[in-house]
Amino acid sequence: MNTLSSDESAQTRSAGLNPLAIAVFAVALLIGGLLVWLSFAGNNAPPTQIVVALPEAENNTSETLMGDASAPAPQVLDAMSGQPTNDEAATADTAADTEAGTGKGTGTGTDFDRDVQKIGSLPMIAPGAPLAAAPIAGLYEETAAGLLPVISADGARPVASYARPFAPVPADTAEAARPRIAIMITGFGLNRTFAGRALEQLPADVSLAFTPYSTDLQEQINAARADGHEVALELPMEPFDYPDNDPGPYTLLTSLPEEANQKRLEWLLARATGYFATVNRQGGRYLSDEDALRPILGTLQARGLGFIDTGDGARNATATAAPDDTFEWVAAGQVVDAAKSPRQIDRALASLEATARDAGIAVGIGTALPITVERVAEWAAGLNEKGIDLVPVSAALVRPQG
Repeated sequence: MNTLSSDESAQTRSAGLNPLAIAVFAVALLIGGLLVWLSFAGNNAPPTQIVVALPEAENNTSETLMGDASAPAPQVLDAMSGQPTNDEAATADTAADTEAGTGKGTGTGTDFDRDVQKIGSLPMIAPGAPLAAAPIAGLYEETAAGLLPVISADGARPVASYARPFAPVPADTAEAARPRIAIMITGFGLNRTFAGRALEQLPADVSLAFTPYSTDLQEQINAARADGHEVALELPMEPFDYPDNDPGPYTLLTSLPEEANQKRLEWLLARATGYFATVNRQGGRYLSDEDALRPILGTLQARGLGFIDTGDGARNATATAAPDDTFEWVAAGQVVDAAKSPRQIDRALASLEATARDAGIAVGIGTALPITVERVAEWAAGLNEKGIDLVPVSAALVRPQG
């Protein structure tokens, strides 16, 4: 018995421990599995939530943006009631313009019925002459949000008074009229140096659109109007890929109640004065939602503003969401710089010419890129020789005469 070697003894001890180790491992595995099962099946209660109260000021801001308070109804200033004005000269200019301008037409809109100033009724001005300084007396109301556009008691409207004067085409000579093209360049307001260069290059009949988020928006609008350009205000609207693509903190959203979007619209419109219309900034999803869009367009009409649909959304519902057939809006037929190359921009502008010859008028939209401004400026300089007139975008808002 003592003849076994030390190696043989070790092998014998090892062979005797293996079953015990296996048993211990099996028990540990069973206990671990039981604990995992209990963790998933034994507790259906929701996780604990921690609520942190916001300071009162932050709560107030949230309430405003979510629309717990109703947007005030547009106010029509009564010129005979002694409404205080601080610009008598502007008052006189407005009255003169209204008298010289031809016109008053049948009342439009959803909540008023009286004579209003027509687009294109302002007397023509000399080339290079500035537009009237903003704000024009009677065309705004003072609110907590700022100055908001209104229709004056005598029927003057921002869409007509802030537009660049142009010569309307008489209805009986429309077929013989020269083709017309209107161009709007969007995206101004965030780079004042570049805006200044653009004003030097672009002819005054090119309309400009400014972002509401500019810190010196009114100054830049004043500079554009002093250079003869009519101005539109951009309304940020929800794109299809929101929030990955976010146009800004006051974007109109389909997920918000109507009152909340009206409050955001009020904030946007109160950023400055002197614009004749608004234009969508992005907005593929919002413009395709007729129920969300209709009250916004109704407010614009009631405040005497026009609307430009950039026309780059296949599902835009602007036509069906318009309050009625007197609402002054237009959809652009082409984005001239969808491709950011000089050759592609030139082709898009040539396409606009063909559309204008077929339809009488064509509207193009571009962005405030140096290459776009350069190509549009060079193209516009030779347009008259082609038998085509360059007109401001407001000329495209004129409703056909019945």
